[in-house]
Amino acid sequence: MLFTSLNFLVFFCITAFLYYILPHKIRWMLLLVASLIFYAFSLPAYVIVLAVSILFNFIFGIRIDSRSKDNDRRRILILGIIFNLILLAAFRFANEFYTLLLGNVLVKQPGDSMIGKIILPLGISFYTFTSISYLVEIKRRKVAAEHHPGYFACYLSFFPKLIQGPIEKPEHFLPQLREQHVFNYRGVISGIRLMLWGFFKKLVIADQLSGLVDSVYNNHLNWNGPLLLFSTIVYAFQLYMDFSGYIDIARGGAGVLGFKLNRNFNNPYLSRSVKDFWTRWHITLSQWLRDYIFLPTAYYLSARMKKETYFGIVTEKILYSISITVTFLICGLWHGTGWNFLAWGGLYAIYLIVGHLVNNPRNRVYRQLRLRKSNLFFITQQVIFTFILVCFAWIFFRAPDLKSALQIVSGLFSGWQESFSGFLNSMGILIKHDGLSFLEFGLVITLIPLVGYIEFYFQHCHASNKLLNLPLPIRWGGYYFLVLLIFYFGRSDLNTFIYFQF
Repeated sequence: MLFTSLNFLVFFCITAFLYYILPHKIRWMLLLVASLIFYAFSLPAYVIVLAVSILFNFIFGIRIDSRSKDNDRRRILILGIIFNLILLAAFRFANEFYTLLLGNVLVKQPGDSMIGKIILPLGISFYTFTSISYLVEIKRRKVAAEHHPGYFACYLSFFPKLIQGPIEKPEHFLPQLREQHVFNYRGVISGIRLMLWGFFKKLVIADQLSGLVDSVYNNHLNWNGPLLLFSTIVYAFQLYMDFSGYIDIARGGAGVLGFKLNRNFNNPYLSRSVKDFWTRWHITLSQWLRDYIFLPTAYYLSARMKKETYFGIVTEKILYSISITVTFLICGLWHGTGWNFLAWGGLYAIYLIVGHLVNNPRNRVYRQLRLRKSNLFFITQQVIFTFILVCFAWIFFRAPDLKSALQIVSGLFSGWQESFSGFLNSMGILIKHDGLSFLEFGLVITLIPLVGYIEFYFQHCHASNKLLNLPLPIRWGGYYFLVLLIFYFGRSDLNTFIYFQF
């Protein structure tokens, strides 16, 4: 069930109404039934996979918690992690398994064939990572195992976060299931407002940009450097508006029901370094990778590398380089099985390793030149350079395969001798193919920096209270304006979210 469908709006309104009229002690039943209905709407068979994950992880959690010896807890944890990884790999790499068994390539990307559509359960990557987080936190004794099967099932299947996250740790979400959520007008309105903002970003901006990006990337050999560069930049914002729009709807919907989900984005394209970018982009995944892959890998290696240097290189730098490479190659595999995703992950590993190695020399240069990091020009230069690196990496993320990605990179250097009018003519062809006028496309492009400014202002200037205190005509005028844009631009044929394939 798509968040942007009329079915979801009806479903959500009924669920929210029933939630607040039912007694607290049976609300978990409503949430569980609603979540299973929501999940089954795409394909009922998916519910079986989700139910298997819920059942086995519930048992693993209790078994880990019941053991007092660390070795016993570790063994059960390893079994639990293996189970979750096998479950994920069985579907994530199903296309490759079919290729090996049948000897021919059936599909190239999830969703390219009927096989891919049937065997890839929506959101499996997200609830698998949530399950692993749950088991690890129990083993580390940071949380106790949940003994109420209904609450645990709600933790894994809670419908706002089920398909695309955010990835919630048990210590943050499980206690909320036991809280008695009383209807709060301000909280409900705040949640609806956040949902409206998410619908606006998805339907008005992301979906309008998708046509241009698809036209260029799906026929990249037919376009020259300026169009390839422009479409890559457009894709960066399409992906952000699409994914963050989903998260806004999820967080807003959860807020209407009294739940608080973690932020997943923090103005990522204002990052001053690639390291900073990964503290702002897909935050809950970044934290998951840090806590369960990067740090354990670093600790494991540090216990075995006793020398201060190896081959003249400080051990700490070697540890960081290996750990960050492992982390981002796994991150690439999590997003997709193609070589382009491994290249995408490896590229970020290179970015971060180089940034780590030059950090101290760079700081010394700054001190010698008496450059202040708070200088606006200095900050702007960092933001632009980081954005360029991120956009370059997005080429490998968006391209259908590694060969296409390399062709696009090569194509970036062609066609720059073309006149500006020629560029505009090509743009006109693409925009018209997308069913938009130049004026409509220009409005969408203009909205992008406006969205960035509004989100920055609301996060850093505590603007929520200021918004609620605005005169009623201004406040509701803004809401109606967003609704009008959604109805004007919204198209039912473009509503699938990009991260559904992950």
